[in-house]
Parts: sequence; C-alpha cells; structure tokens
Amino acid sequence: MRKDTEKIMGGPAAILLLVGLALSAILFYLMFKFADEENLGMVLVTTFLISIIAIAIARSLVSISKYK
Repeated sequence: MRKDTEKIMGGPAAILLLVGLALSAILFYLMFKFADEENLGMVLVTTFLISIIAIAIARSLVSISKYK
C-alpha cells in the first residue's frame, strides 16, 4: 500500500527535520571556521558529526514512517 506523504511529514517529522537542519547548519559553520584556522582534526570531527546527525535523522524518519 502507498503511504501518504502528508501523513508521514506531520508534526514529529517536521520538528525532527528542523532540529537536524539547525544542528547541521551550526556544524557546517564551525567546520568552515576550523578550516580557516587550518585545524584539520576539528574539520574531520565536525564532518563526522554531520554524518552521524544525517544518519540519525534518516533512521528516525524511517521509523516514523513505519509507525504511521
């Protein structure tokens, strides 16, 4: 059966996406700041954190869509 996208993208999913967007934007800002300072270690740490956040959001959206 097809799932309705409007039902999936309701309140909890929208809040999750907004929080993820805000965290990713902050981490991208920090990543470029560390890159300007030529701090490779912190650039790698921030890219790792960005990928962890993206994976967590994707898994959360999948679990939300399974329950609806």
